[in-house]
Order: sequence, then C-alpha cells, then structure tokens
Amino acid sequence: MTFFDVYEIIIPILTILALLYAGIEDLLFREVRREIVWILMIGIGIILDVVYIVLFDGNFYEPLAKILLTIVIGFIFGFVLFYFGVWGGADTKALWALSVLTPIHPLGGNILGVDIGQEILIINSSVFSILINSGLIALLYPLILMIVNTVTAARGSLFDEVRGSGSEKMRCFMFGYKKKVAKINHKRMHFDFLEELPKKQFQGKFTGNFEGKADGKFTGIFSGKIDGEITGTIIGKLFKTIDKSFDEMNVEDVIKNANKIVEAHSIESDDEDEKPNLVLLKYRELFAKEKKESQLTDSETLIISDGIFHGPIEGIFIGTIDGFFSGKFTGDLLGKLEGDFAGASSKGKLSGEKSGDISEWQLKLRFGLDDEYVMERRQLRTLWQLQSHKKETVWVTPGLPFVSFMLVGYILYLIFDNLAIFLFALT
Repeated sequence: MTFFDVYEIIIPILTILALLYAGIEDLLFREVRREIVWILMIGIGIILDVVYIVLFDGNFYEPLAKILLTIVIGFIFGFVLFYFGVWGGADTKALWALSVLTPIHPLGGNILGVDIGQEILIINSSVFSILINSGLIALLYPLILMIVNTVTAARGSLFDEVRGSGSEKMRCFMFGYKKKVAKINHKRMHFDFLEELPKKQFQGKFTGNFEGKADGKFTGIFSGKIDGEITGTIIGKLFKTIDKSFDEMNVEDVIKNANKIVEAHSIESDDEDEKPNLVLLKYRELFAKEKKESQLTDSETLIISDGIFHGPIEGIFIGTIDGFFSGKFTGDLLGKLEGDFAGASSKGKLSGEKSGDISEWQLKLRFGLDDEYVMERRQLRTLWQLQSHKKETVWVTPGLPFVSFMLVGYILYLIFDNLAIFLFALT
C-alpha cells in the first residue's frame, strides 16, 4: 500500500470526524470549546501536504501550486466572511483547517467519474467547492422552515401576537419558526429571537417603593436602600450625605455628573490584579459580593463589573447600574431609566417624562452575528420579558452552525466534487 492509498483513506476519515465533533460542540455550546481540533487538522494537514509534494510522481510544482492556492483562498474567504459577520469564529477556523488538511481531492475527483471540466483554479479549489456545496445544502433550510410554518399556519394564525410589515413577516416565514416560551431552556438557547418589545424609558424622579424585577440601565442618583440581586455592572460612588436635596437638583445635570463618574472609574487597566475578581456575567452562574451593612467613608467608589451582587446597597449612590435587578427598592431616585420593568409599587410616585409603554411585540430581523456576550445578554433579557408578560409563543431563528453544513458539503465534495458544476455538466 502506497502513501497515496493511505491518503485516500485517512484524509476523508479525519476530516469527517473533525467536522462532526466541531458541529456537535458548536450546536450544544455555541462554540467549539477545544481548539485543539483545529490545531490537529492544520498540523496533520501540513505534514501530509509536504509528504504528498515530495512523493508526487511528476512535476512537484503542480501540487505545490494547488495546495498553496487553496490555503490562500481558504484563509481569505474565512476572514472576509467572519469580518462581515456572515458566520462565527468556529466556521472560519473550520474553513482554514480544511484548506490545509484537504487542499487536494483525496480520491482524485468525484467518485462517479463524471468529467466536470473545472479549468479555473479558484473554482477548482477544494474550499471553494466545499463552500458551494455547503451553501446549496443551507438553501434547503428555508424550504424546510417554510413547510413547518405552512403546517403551523393551517392550525391558526402565525402572526396574531406580533406586529410587523409584510416583508418582515415573509422573511420570518422563510428563516424562522414559532416556539413555545414555556419550552425554552435558558441554558440551551441555540437560536436568536425575532421579536422584541419597544424599550421603556423614564427620565425624572421616582419617590416611594418598588418590588419586582427590572432589566435595563439606570443613570443618575438614588437615596435609600436597594435590597435584592443585581446582575450586571455597577459603577459609581456611594456617599453618606450630599449637599443638595433631590428637589434642588436638575435631572439633566445629574445624568451628566453620573456619566462623568462612570467615565472616570471605568476599568481600562490590562493588569488582571487591578480588576475586580468577578465572574463573567452569565445569569445562571452565582457570585456574591455582599455588603450587609453600610460601612462607608464620605465617598466610596463602587465598581462591580460583570458580576452578581447580593445584599443591600444603602446610602446615596451616583453612577450607573446596568443589568438585571430582582428585589425591593425604597427611597428616592432621580435620573434616567431605560429598559423594562415589572412589579408593584404601593406608595410610588413618578414625576417626569415616560416613553415606550408596553405595546405589541414587534418583529426584529437580525443580520450577521453579535458578540457572544451581547447575544446572550439580549437573549436572556428577551426571555425574561416573554415570561414577565406571559407570552405563549415567540418567533425565533434556528442556530444551526454552518460548520454542520460544511460536514455535509465535504461529503458531497467527495462524491460530486463541486455539486453545482456537476449538475451543470449533466445537463
């Protein structure tokens, strides 16, 4: 058995196993946690590419040029598609690894023996053929979703709980489906929501008490006691006393001063020892930084970044609180509150400007990918709103990773080479 016989066997097996593993990881955890899979693919690929060139019977410049061109094409395509948000990091690394591990068709061409006559080198490259094949398979996905939505529509209205234009509804029909809110597991949200509520915004003064939940951002000053759990970021200053009463303060000036304090105390150092020892914000993780009693100097800086704060904040606070709150508040609040909140206030009094009161849910189509942190934060906020407002169903778009389509695209590559050109050659 020669090296080329082994090459025909080992390359397809390694590639299929690697893509299968990556696809499962990406589907379950929205990331490929063990980067070693890409390193192994590239490392083994480099070794086999070199041996292939050395043992090639003929002008070695031919396989050398093809291998180098394929790698260059793979890295360019991968970077461009990632840069424009078409896909995520795992898909990019998968394409890069494929370009190194399988730059040459291991079987010498499609196994059906059809001459598809690829004369242009770029079109003849393996990564281009795999991308074309993967894209063709991905096009079937909207067809499947439309069939599912057609069946759902036969049982009742698809858009009875949401508002949107005709084009938005059509795109949701093609790229999304309705999911029951009660069946959503916050630890396994492998999709993105296609609906959102308009943001509430209040600017002015609140006096009294509030018990419930809020998700958003407060910028300003409060005097009193917040007792509960705050998940997110708190940056500001705590004071024992202040010179002016709330009635003497201008809300615009308060917001400006709060933002100045935040800018002055934002965490910019790269030194890990200078950063708060807090976990990354994930609602399902627990971290406690408790202040059971107010033991303050005249002015104490309070910085909690991406953590979960348990226990009361009592005194006078100026700054921002950005995240999710569940608990009780008693006192005075002056500034701007953006987001959503649900709860009860037996003695609360508002004076100021409000906008974005609860209305119909609206379709929100998203293009490209957000940062993982931003996406998870948005998903959890939307899930909380859905549950708080007792919504039964919601439009979502599936989160099937493109690396899964690459696996199917590679198998089609082994059989047909470039499927699009293969079908064209048959006509």
